[in-house]
Amino acid sequence: MAIDDIVTRIAADARDEGDALLEAARADAERVRADARARADTRTASEAARGAAEAERDAATLLANARLAARDALLTARQALDGEALQRVEAALVGSDDDRYAALLARGIAEAAGACGSLRVGTADADRLRRALPEALAAAGVTLRIDDAPADIDRGVVLLGDRVRVEVSAAAMLKARRDDLLAEVDAALFGKGE
Repeated sequence: MAIDDIVTRIAADARDEGDALLEAARADAERVRADARARADTRTASEAARGAAEAERDAATLLANARLAARDALLTARQALDGEALQRVEAALVGSDDDRYAALLARGIAEAAGACGSLRVGTADADRLRRALPEALAAAGVTLRIDDAPADIDRGVVLLGDRVRVEVSAAAMLKARRDDLLAEVDAALFGKGE
């Protein structure tokens, strides 16, 4: 075998070995690229899932906050309507004719008069009650003295006794029955079960 054949063979072997190494390197590079793509895809999917979960939590929080705000607004509106309704009831009671108003107060006085010896009339009601209240008290079976001194309230009367002070007024009557009245007002305004 001639030297040229040997050199040619060595060169061909080297080329084949180089080609094999190059092919192996290309295969390794492709495997590394595929692994990197797979890891990137997994990481992307994981980040997307985490992002979606965070977005769902944020959306649920926003929805819950919106529902709470709506509920608070509804309660505030209801309270305003309830308050307005009770004010109108009080105004209607106070605005009724003198005899009817005096009879209403006389019923309240009869319930509370036990330990009281006198009563004072509210400053705004003085004229109308001094005229109509004595007859209403008699009709209710109450014998209390009406003081000349005014009560420390505008509307209604104040019953006085030893260490006892009882206010009898449309406002006090409504306050005493506030929960029951509000239930009725709510039922009338918003329906039952709301």
